[in-house]
Amino acid sequence: MAGLFDGTALERPVTCERCGKPVDACACPAVDPRTISPRVRREKRRGKWNTIVGELGLSKDHAKVLLKDLRTAIGTGGGLGDTPHGVEIVLQGDHRDAVVERLKAQGYKAMAAGG
Repeated sequence: MAGLFDGTALERPVTCERCGKPVDACACPAVDPRTISPRVRREKRRGKWNTIVGELGLSKDHAKVLLKDLRTAIGTGGGLGDTPHGVEIVLQGDHRDAVVERLKAQGYKAMAAGG
């Protein structure tokens, strides 16, 4: 990607607005977390509790990064699920409150859903 004022004395690389790093080295998600309101719910699947994070609005690659962060922070297993509404994160166990707090700490407008 060409920088600003490419080929002049004022040449600068294009940087990320959030982290300030050059765009090539930026690890920020493509979507601003403050604009996403994921719903975190719990449900039983095959007799065991699962925590579901839906309405993410993220690509599969960015959802994988978020999944890894949540699995590491909470210490549980999980995976991605495809739905007609997009990608959802499925974590093993009832961790709804911990997931909501973790997402809020990262800047998401997460809300607990269901009972």
